[in-house]
Amino acid sequence: MLQALGQWVVKHRLVVVIIWVLLLLPALFGTTRLHHYLQGEVASGSGTEMNQQEALLNQDFPDQRLYSIQLVIDSADQTVDAKAYQQVLGLYEKIITQHVLSADPLSYRQSPNQLSQDRRKTFIFIGLNAQSFAEADVAAVELSERLNAVTLPSGFQMYLTGGPLFSREITTVSAHDSFETEERILPLIMLVLIFAFGGLIAAGIPMIVGVFSTVFSLGILCVLAQYVQITSLSQNIVTMLGLGVGIDYSLLFVSRYREELLEKGLNKEDAAIQTVIASGRTILYSGTVVSIGLMALLVPNVVFMRSLGMSGLLVVAMTILISLTLVPALLAMLGDKINWPKKLSEWTYNNWGHGRFWSRWARYIMSRPLFFSFVSIGILISISLFALEIKVWNPTIQIMPKELETRQGYEKILEIDPSNLFAPMIISFETRDGSPIWQEKNIREAYAFMKAIQTLEPIRDSIGLININEPLADQMVLYNTLAATGGVQNLQLFQPGANFPFISTDETKGVLASFHEYEGYGMLDNSADLQTIAEVREFRDMVAPHFPNIKILVGGLSAIPLEMKEAIFTYFPMIVLSTVIVTYLLTMFSFGSILLPLKAVLLNLLSVTATYGCMILVFQRGFGAHLLGLKTVPGALLIVSPLILFCIIFGLSMDYEIFLINRIKEEYEKCGDPTEAIAIGMEKTGGIITNAGLIMILVFSGFAFARMIVIKEFGFGLAVAIFIDATIIRMMIVPALMKLFGHSSWYFPKFLDIPFLRRLFKE
Repeated sequence: MLQALGQWVVKHRLVVVIIWVLLLLPALFGTTRLHHYLQGEVASGSGTEMNQQEALLNQDFPDQRLYSIQLVIDSADQTVDAKAYQQVLGLYEKIITQHVLSADPLSYRQSPNQLSQDRRKTFIFIGLNAQSFAEADVAAVELSERLNAVTLPSGFQMYLTGGPLFSREITTVSAHDSFETEERILPLIMLVLIFAFGGLIAAGIPMIVGVFSTVFSLGILCVLAQYVQITSLSQNIVTMLGLGVGIDYSLLFVSRYREELLEKGLNKEDAAIQTVIASGRTILYSGTVVSIGLMALLVPNVVFMRSLGMSGLLVVAMTILISLTLVPALLAMLGDKINWPKKLSEWTYNNWGHGRFWSRWARYIMSRPLFFSFVSIGILISISLFALEIKVWNPTIQIMPKELETRQGYEKILEIDPSNLFAPMIISFETRDGSPIWQEKNIREAYAFMKAIQTLEPIRDSIGLININEPLADQMVLYNTLAATGGVQNLQLFQPGANFPFISTDETKGVLASFHEYEGYGMLDNSADLQTIAEVREFRDMVAPHFPNIKILVGGLSAIPLEMKEAIFTYFPMIVLSTVIVTYLLTMFSFGSILLPLKAVLLNLLSVTATYGCMILVFQRGFGAHLLGLKTVPGALLIVSPLILFCIIFGLSMDYEIFLINRIKEEYEKCGDPTEAIAIGMEKTGGIITNAGLIMILVFSGFAFARMIVIKEFGFGLAVAIFIDATIIRMMIVPALMKLFGHSSWYFPKFLDIPFLRRLFKE
């Protein structure tokens, strides 16, 4: 298959290059438009209790306005009683009222806790007439543009915050961080490539592949994002993997092509075909292993993780496709020109890429295999022990840089009154027999439920169908009136303007907002997150079977910590086990060995746990955190980081293992001497893997300095993992253990040597 592909690409090389260049134009257009379709607020999952409740509220409670933004006004020297202040408020309220997608603004006149004690700061609550988050995003952007156009008098400041704007700002910041990181690291990568190959042309091809992989993946993502939810952080993952994996694979291709030209003396067409056969097989295995880890991200019912997994799979597939088509086409066109300038290129090839250093190093390690195995594995286990201290917290507005408007506005609201909470626990009630929710039997059940949960955790306040701070008899006066008149619609005929936003349009459902002491969404306190999780779980557990006539759903933003934790950690053990097993089986047939794949997956797991340990030292203990620009140490890892990093690291760590073992196997089949095969394999791949590892570390380290802490964690974790894999594991543990294994490294039972699999993996 690879031979046929290589022959076809080389024969039609000009056409292949032209097609890729022409496709680049729409891909670039899609890349520039991508930010319009990405979403920052995709922490929930489909089918969860919170998701079901959100759909119910959007459908049956049009006046609830689940989505909102807040406009904060801060005056340096005037109170709200001043004429100038009132003019500013009036102007903003007029703009809000005239906007078709905005509800009537709610100010301190209706809610006194929206005004600070010194009366200089206040905020306006703006509900949005939107039935989905996508509609709310459009409405928030339109309204914010009009509000930002107002010219404020001297001494006044205005801030806009709220969920939709927070989501939009995440998209903006993540895109800016990606572009800024590319600007920093691309020149450094080019220098490494020039040093590695000793020429501009050879160095340019990996850069082309890395950039093409990234641009094409972002362009396709732009199309997908119009039909499915894609988190804005996907563009960061695409850039990381596109540059890292793209340059990695093309390094392997270019190095092998030069070897075919210089050592075997093949012409440029045959050298390109042989490169596709030899290196193509390696990157197909490598890409498959990386994809196994990324596919695991599709399992948890969390849109954020699924969109990252889908984006990662896309960029890996694009990288493989470009590597197998565009790269050999370019190589076949260039021929010997790949080595320009020739003298520098030959010197680099002989003294760095294929010098004797790696052979000598391998023989030195193999001279004391027990010692180096014990020391290296001991170092990794020691670092991994810190992983036992792991704590997690949920993504909140605290992940945003402090200088951004949405975070500043949110903090101003808390300064006005700390009791202003925007993540209440939402509790909805639906009658099972279809009777009106306002009937006495249903109200009594709802009231009994609220009283029951108050015994678990004191409720600060509740607004809606039931108020637990008032006697039930007083509240029944209203509901008896509804019963007497025949329902909400009949009562409104007698009392025009009577408003019941907490009763559904069909009157069989009711809703209330419950404010509690701990608000996980919007806080950076791990203990508060844990308390919120415990509360929501206890409230949900209490629902059945004590309330036979009403169906109760407990949701709201406060349910995010619980649903995120359940979605992620319920599947974590299964994901780890299945990823390890599938990777083992794939590499077992690829290597033709029982022992080497076992060593590989165990070392991969050790690499992951050691990476966790390093992250805990930085993000939990604060060791060296200031070097990454962290002014405040989180004290925990983001709840999504452990699983996402496991899935990506486990696949990427196999890259160098596959590169190295395949080459050692190739040499072992020639000479039959395990020691010699290891030394020559290290000699042939040492420079490639070192350069590839250095480039990957540069790429990921660039993102470790991003402004958003979630990107910092991903960038830092991936950089540490690649460093561990390319140094401690590949340079020390692998040659030491393989020396100890000897010929046993290549033991493969005959009953597993199935003809179909032999053809698939070997031929």
